[in-house]
Amino acid sequence: MTKRLSGKSAVVTGGGDGIGREAALALAAEGAMVVVNDIGKDANGKNMADKVVKEIEEAGGTAVANYDSVATIAGGENIIKTATSNFDRIDTLVNCAGNFKTVKTVDITEDDWDSIMAVHLKGHFSCIKAAIPEMIKQKSGRIINISSRSAALGAASLPYSTAKAGILGFTSMLSAEQKENGITVNAILPSAETKLFPGPAPSIGDNMPISSMRGPEYVAPLIAFLSTDEAQGITGRYIYISGEYICVYARALILPGDAHILLRSTGKWTIEELREALLPIIGQG
Repeated sequence: MTKRLSGKSAVVTGGGDGIGREAALALAAEGAMVVVNDIGKDANGKNMADKVVKEIEEAGGTAVANYDSVATIAGGENIIKTATSNFDRIDTLVNCAGNFKTVKTVDITEDDWDSIMAVHLKGHFSCIKAAIPEMIKQKSGRIINISSRSAALGAASLPYSTAKAGILGFTSMLSAEQKENGITVNAILPSAETKLFPGPAPSIGDNMPISSMRGPEYVAPLIAFLSTDEAQGITGRYIYISGEYICVYARALILPGDAHILLRSTGKWTIEELREALLPIIGQG
């Protein structure tokens, strides 16, 4: 069977665990050569990125690890350079690196604020700034950002919600700017149980269905699909996913505006199911 991403290179930040790990595995399963970036270590002091690289290689795929922080421009440059030096190109960038701290606004310190902004907003920027010139050379590329419903619904902490709202604006602006270069930019708003967000999903008042199947592996097929050539026409979109549920959000601030589109699978989505469901409704940009 032909793999949809054969010959392509992908970078996944925060790829050592959670959604990032599942995204790296899914991209590799479709034939992509993957840079697994993560600064984290397990309880035994071993790099999380190395463990995911080993999983990919044992499954017959190709991957290399990177341990740079996304929170600096130099780190972003090194992350992307890992792809170009090993694989000669960068086709997909998945910005999964994240951090979180539960804190009331009156208790937020400057370090709290700066840390969240550095990893989320600056982290997206540092990697994208390094990746964009390479993608422009190729006249193609896929950038997949990770935001959150807390960007609009205030269900987390002030710095986290602010950073995630910024990522939505970032996605809209960059998608418009880079469309002429064949580069798509989309934001995923997942509801998944991870080490960063363990336990049941909170109710945050938006009536969005929350799946009982909230493992991060349910998010990965959407990331893999958006990385394919077939998804070339999908850009500037915000897409919610939780288990079997997907919602393509209406484009914000546009009158009369389109409506949210809620879709449901019978279980974990496949790339083929996503292709058949999404291309007819948002496949033309």
